[in-house]
Amino acid sequence: MSTESPFKSARLPALPLFVAPDAGTCCGTRAAVRGDIEETWVGRDGSQLLLRPVCPADIARSRSFLRGLSYGARYFRFGRGDFQFAEAELQGLCDPDPHECTEFIVLAQAAGEAVEIAAARYCIEPDGMSCEFALVVTDAWQGSGVGRRLMKALIRHARSRGLKTMYGQILATNTRMLEFAKGLGFGVEASAHGPAVRLVRTALSSATLQA
Repeated sequence: MSTESPFKSARLPALPLFVAPDAGTCCGTRAAVRGDIEETWVGRDGSQLLLRPVCPADIARSRSFLRGLSYGARYFRFGRGDFQFAEAELQGLCDPDPHECTEFIVLAQAAGEAVEIAAARYCIEPDGMSCEFALVVTDAWQGSGVGRRLMKALIRHARSRGLKTMYGQILATNTRMLEFAKGLGFGVEASAHGPAVRLVRTALSSATLQA
């Protein structure tokens, strides 16, 4: 059994309605160059939401998002409830090499500010055909449909780049996430990291994108 944690993987050293003043200004050019996805919609509670690529100007926003996650959310995402990013890692997280990793974040408008509430990324494996994903949604927004919308964007983007397979590592005790992955068309398999971890995998041609 490998002793390396699978949860710092995905190369983590894994809209007109939106009126927050700095919500989308830093990524417009990058998105146009890379063909990235941007979406706006109204959440179930009436909040205005924006999904877009992460960018270097998001460092402070992403730092606050990660610090605001509960112990449980950090444990399920990173394998440790006390996990913290070093500043250099945070900078790398917000400025991924587009040839290796793609990350999207979801922002909600709160008191005139754009607050990060979810993030998902995939990183391409050396074979150039498969990728590993990672997803985290802040506690208050879990179960709201934000994670599903984010994963659908991630799958759509990976598919558009010609990738064939997407997989992720999920703790066996994280039954909610396992069911979530299955609902998107992922199969659940044993993991090389032992019985405490499950591998979820899907062929991108068959992953579910319907609402």
